[in-house]
Amino acid sequence: MRRVGAAVLVLLFFVANVMVWPGERAYACSCVESSVKEKLETYSAVFTGKVVEIGGDSIISSREYKKYTLDVDTTWKGVDAKKTTILINNMGEGACGITLAKDQSYLIFANQDDKDGKLYSSLCSGNLQIEQAGEAINMLDKGTPVSSDDFTDSSSGYSNPWMISLYAGGAVVILALVGGSLWRKKQRRA
Repeated sequence: MRRVGAAVLVLLFFVANVMVWPGERAYACSCVESSVKEKLETYSAVFTGKVVEIGGDSIISSREYKKYTLDVDTTWKGVDAKKTTILINNMGEGACGITLAKDQSYLIFANQDDKDGKLYSSLCSGNLQIEQAGEAINMLDKGTPVSSDDFTDSSSGYSNPWMISLYAGGAVVILALVGGSLWRKKQRRA
């Protein structure tokens, strides 16, 4: 009888957990279609470039992003460097994620985040492999070709305000600990 009671309690516990924590929700990607001209007006950065480096994954507000560094060929807006880095949703097409291939060139549409200053893109941005982007590039009018003499690496001058605050706070804590330790030593000697 005790076994039956224990089994019923375990089953009730399991059912209660499923009802309270049903698991993760599934999201389907749904993108709003827009013309190339509208994207030029809407997005913060529009450029063509070749993927030269693929970095690690970053999780930002429950989304996973992959870091891509591109060698910029032509810019229409938002990029003032020969090399630039973008973060692209890496959660699969069902969640509007995409992957770019190393040594492939793309027409990129990205938005700059107001908080961290980084460029972000996704499946809905409408990025195209350069071989498929001819018509779109023609619609963009003439862009500005970029050479290594014109611009510097955008990642070298980047400073994240949150990271600066974190480092500054850490320095203050370390200084307070060292100062407190020295003060205690001085008090013990006196």
